[in-house]
Amino acid sequence: MRRLLRAGRTSRVTRVAATAVLTSACAAMLLPGTAAQARPVVDTAGAASAARTERVSTTSDGAQADGPSDGASISADGRYVAFWSAAPNLGADGYRALLVKDLTSGQVTRVPGARTYGGSYTAISDDGRHVGYGSGSRYASAYVFDRVTGRITQANGSELSSVDSLSADGRFAAVTVGSRNPSRPARLFVRDLTDGTDEQIDPLQTPTGRPSVSTGLLSGDGRLLAFATGPRSGAYDIFVKDRADGTVRQVDVPLDGVQDDRRSRLAGMSRDGRYVLFDSASGNLVPGTAEPGLHAYLRDLRTGTTVRLAPAGVSAVAVSGDGQKVLLSEEDRLTLLDVRTGVRTAVGPAARAIPGSVTRGGEAVAFTSEAADLVPGDTNAAADVFVHRPG
Repeated sequence: MRRLLRAGRTSRVTRVAATAVLTSACAAMLLPGTAAQARPVVDTAGAASAARTERVSTTSDGAQADGPSDGASISADGRYVAFWSAAPNLGADGYRALLVKDLTSGQVTRVPGARTYGGSYTAISDDGRHVGYGSGSRYASAYVFDRVTGRITQANGSELSSVDSLSADGRFAAVTVGSRNPSRPARLFVRDLTDGTDEQIDPLQTPTGRPSVSTGLLSGDGRLLAFATGPRSGAYDIFVKDRADGTVRQVDVPLDGVQDDRRSRLAGMSRDGRYVLFDSASGNLVPGTAEPGLHAYLRDLRTGTTVRLAPAGVSAVAVSGDGQKVLLSEEDRLTLLDVRTGVRTAVGPAARAIPGSVTRGGEAVAFTSEAADLVPGDTNAAADVFVHRPG
């Protein structure tokens, strides 16, 4: 299952300097339309701009939540945010409630019957109509809620299942199914919610043939599926499957073709399926030496190139729908990186986020933070969900 990865504790000044060198060297070859002379990384954390942050985890009349909220995903246009909350005034009753907020009207609605005791995640379709989640009083099962018709569809009846992602129109859901038995590997399915059929992803059909498969991220049309494979627990390799022709390509491709069995973690895929964001501890993915530890990478499947986005300890979190903005976590601070220009924009301190937390063009980021100074009047002493718009 997906997990939030907190960054290490290496000096921030050292990392920013290293990031500038790495990004300026490789940004020009990553995305189309970039000038031949790559710009240096600019940290805009202290710059005056039209950037703004708003709190999402409030009631419809604007009252702050009286409990913590987290696990937010945002629609492609930035209008709708789905999130979980343990706040009683948002509908929690000992279990967390699942909410959707319309940021245009301020209206907050609860997903009927959705509940979870521990942490969970959400997935939302591009137009905000469909919400995918795992719900249960003890062990969660995967569901998709249609906000227009009110219909709730069970995407997988297995316990410990949850929706990792949805296609743009909400027709397809990628569902990971875990197990309480540690000797049983995780499984991954793509459910067609229109006809009710399932496609199970067989990890043994991948080049490395590891038994467990998880973290399914769909392209907008549902044709491409990025996923991670590994041993009984954890992830080692990342692949993309074309569900139309059955072909499978490896994402964390070693330069010399030799697998080194070092851990990789899938973080995001652009909606056209061209770019895949991931972390890897492998030192064999791009030219040049790198300090030990996990590094954030972006793979362009069209050109077959991979770039390292940041030094060790800065983890990949999410990618915008167009693949041109990347959300990174460093010492529990989130920053949004424009890979073409190298510009880094501060998003929030004491913050965390999940895949699906960045809009189509990176215009907005949904995240959770314990910080009390992001918006005026934050006195609830609880983690809240926010949306930051860089401006």
